[in-house]
Amino acid sequence: MQLLRACVLWLLTAMAALADGLERRPTPDWVDDIPLPPDDPALRAEARDGVHYLLSDHQLRWQGETRLNWSRTATEVTDRAGLDLAATITFDYDPAFDRVALTRLSIWRDGTEIDLKDRVEAVVMRREERLEEGVIDGALTVYLQVPDVRLGDVVDYAVLREERPFVGAGERAVVSQLEWAVPVVLSRTVVAWPAGWPFHQAALPDRVSHFEGPLPDGATRHEWQRIGHVPPRAEDLVPPGDDPTARLRLSTDADWGAISAALTPYYAADYPLGAWEDRVAAIAAASPDPETRALAALRMVQDELRYVSLSVGEGGYFARAPAEVVGSGFGDCKDKALLLAVMLRRLGIAAEVALTDSDAGAALPDEVPMLGAFDHMILRLHLDGQVHWVDPTATHQGGRFRDASATPPDYGWALPLTGPDQRGLEPLPVTAESLWSSEVVEQFRFTPQGLALTVRSTHQGGAADDLRRRWATSPHREVTEDYFAYYAGRYPGLRLQGEVRLTDDRGANRLEMTEDYLLALPDLQAGGLDAAFPLAAEDFASNLPDRLDRPRLLPMETGRPAVFRHRIELSGAAVDLIAPPALAIENAGFSYRREASVPGPGQLVLDWTFRRKGAVIPADQVAAFLAERGQVYDTTWLTWNLRP
Repeated sequence: MQLLRACVLWLLTAMAALADGLERRPTPDWVDDIPLPPDDPALRAEARDGVHYLLSDHQLRWQGETRLNWSRTATEVTDRAGLDLAATITFDYDPAFDRVALTRLSIWRDGTEIDLKDRVEAVVMRREERLEEGVIDGALTVYLQVPDVRLGDVVDYAVLREERPFVGAGERAVVSQLEWAVPVVLSRTVVAWPAGWPFHQAALPDRVSHFEGPLPDGATRHEWQRIGHVPPRAEDLVPPGDDPTARLRLSTDADWGAISAALTPYYAADYPLGAWEDRVAAIAAASPDPETRALAALRMVQDELRYVSLSVGEGGYFARAPAEVVGSGFGDCKDKALLLAVMLRRLGIAAEVALTDSDAGAALPDEVPMLGAFDHMILRLHLDGQVHWVDPTATHQGGRFRDASATPPDYGWALPLTGPDQRGLEPLPVTAESLWSSEVVEQFRFTPQGLALTVRSTHQGGAADDLRRRWATSPHREVTEDYFAYYAGRYPGLRLQGEVRLTDDRGANRLEMTEDYLLALPDLQAGGLDAAFPLAAEDFASNLPDRLDRPRLLPMETGRPAVFRHRIELSGAAVDLIAPPALAIENAGFSYRREASVPGPGQLVLDWTFRRKGAVIPADQVAAFLAERGQVYDTTWLTWNLRP
């Protein structure tokens, strides 16, 4: 009787401990479960944060259209600092489409396996890690705290996911990491590729080994291995398409047509607009001009709907109904793109929703076609036979289409949803002027009382959008103080003469600012400022490193296209000034010109123009390129002795 009570008590306790929403299962029969690889002392010496990664094993197969995704990780604790990292296991999943189960949780100690799979309670929570960005994805996070982990232990766990397709196109695909930011003794990926499925693979480096062979059901077993990976030192400004990390990418699709075909019927359809029906009709009645109509619709969607993404389940790929978006007052890129497309079509303007990637869109042509290559939606519209691209989630934008004053989205490439014939990506053309254009004119006027400084700056394209956003979201006093601090640090004793004045022509996307400062004669003479008076433009290439501290291994991106102009007009100096020599630099990344003239006694005019080309510099040319970047810095700061 006591034994029965004990058994019942143990069973109830175990059930309570494991009633946590995380299923436990044995390792599936189809998994090729291997022993832990032998330790590699050379890799152990490269271990970081007190942990040594022995195994990253990723295996996949399909059951119909459901993808079975099994992953195993084994980590050894090499230092006290690694106890927390090794003992804490977390992973996310989407309960709308994924089913997850823990198939292994063990500690290996002195060659003996301690099985904890059915003894460790899991905490399943909804964390919404991107909530501050306005993104609600509904993902659940599983949190496991492994007990009694000690120095020298190996924590070994595996998770099985059953992943149901979202859309049905572009999802017969695999993405698997074979190299990581930490050393790993063995990384491998095993894929059972179904018979009859086309096989398209992105290139992998030669250091990854590949083996293949037949399986009894007619599928082909593919295995990729990366042995003894030690990550190289990270380099900044590496273009997305030039990341050397070995990452397996497979797809059944040879082109993008299947994805376009699957999503086009939803995004090309007409929908009710709810409370905006009358407003769209009013736009049509107010003007017959297509551009005027398009801009009015775009500004409504950009300015009146806040950004919130309800990307739960199918909401990750399919927009909410436009009437629902209007009624709620919020939407994400999908919601806003579909809503704007419907509005434009009602206004007689052809428009198509398009898929892109906000971070790695420039590298899309190198991807194998798959739905996971995209994370953003924009819109393509047609006016007077011309194509224009817009991002409905952008804010504080100005400008028009015909004169190219509107800032285009700078994502590289996009896939318009126009049906199965849309097999290729479309480039998103940009210019320096449309993306970022700024011109600063500083007027220095010396008088017997001191120095008067007036700064007038003109901002267009993305520079105007950015500054408009700053003025709209920051106190004007704070903006004024920031600009004042820039000049006060250069000219001690400088005083601000009123607040910064702003003029915004949003239609032309042209924003102008005026600043007035005064430096009294005693402050000008204090500390010898008049004997070494600085005149300087901004450091146009501040986004680039000053120099290389070691040989460059990877290409370097130089920044998005932009044009900067800076002019200094000095008058009333008590001495005659000599103009510095002209300088011009032209290379693949930028063009730079400095010119100077002396219009009359006590006068000086300096002109700088810097045009960034948005280019990528090959690794073996980066050092020479940065040397010329250094010339830019060295020639934007000059000093004069202004004492009689």
